Amino acid sequence: MISQTQKGEKFAGSHVDPGIVILPNAWDAGSAIMMAEAGFPAIATTSAGVAFALGLPDGQRVSRDRMLECVAQIVAAVPVPVTADLEAGYGFRPEDVAATVRGALETGAVGCNIEDATGRADQPLFDLELACDRIRAAAEAARGADSPFVLNARTDPYLVRHGSDSANFAEAVKRANAYREAGADCLFVPGPMDADTIARLVREINGPLNVLGARGGSASTLSVAELGRLGVKRVSIGGSMAVAALAFVQRALFELRERGTFSYAPPALSNATTNAIMARHRG
Repeated sequence: MISQTQKGEKFAGSHVDPGIVILPNAWDAGSAIMMAEAGFPAIATTSAGVAFALGLPDGQRVSRDRMLECVAQIVAAVPVPVTADLEAGYGFRPEDVAATVRGALETGAVGCNIEDATGRADQPLFDLELACDRIRAAAEAARGADSPFVLNARTDPYLVRHGSDSANFAEAVKRANAYREAGADCLFVPGPMDADTIARLVREINGPLNVLGARGGSASTLSVAELGRLGVKRVSIGGSMAVAALAFVQRALFELRERGTFSYAPPALSNATTNAIMARHRG
């Protein structure tokens, strides 16, 4: 069995080694197993996907304890490194974020995302000074661990529509660089999917850049290889695969209700195949 330290070393190394880090985002143990079975060397979680699987809306509606429980189940299901989407850290204060990171370490995760969106319409992003203190607290908690831990600081000007495209770009760069100075290992700017903006972010941000390859309902026209050539270090897919799975369920239910037919079923895996995949990972 691979230890947490070994997983942490492998995952941290992937952020400095040549090549691009590709992370599918799991929402439960079963989806994580399918991703490991497909050969991905590391997996991220999706907070949106976890929330939807629990029948909740996205946006920190899942408690810290429940989210960490779900992360622990995913970590236990697969032999590869897992990095956790921990939303805004489940609390405004830096000490809340530090406690969340320590909790993630206890699950066996070897990395996490912490974002700067508040969820409040009147102030959609944390004040920069407080946001940096939160990242600094997360980094200090990570450094206190026995195994390497990759802190991915996410900044959300594009998602909260902070301003114009140029204002969002400037704010994202300013915040990403400040978070890097505060101790983040990787900088995550979700939203932009065009080559020009991504290339500019790579040039202006002083650290490894994580971008989204897909979001629910939209996807980049750039391939992973093209993103790598632009200088992107890490690509994740957020909750896009989770909502794609829900969309399949929705279409199947529509067919069953409106047409009374079952054409959705033949493309599915057989029970025998699915059982074999799960057994390979869980015994």
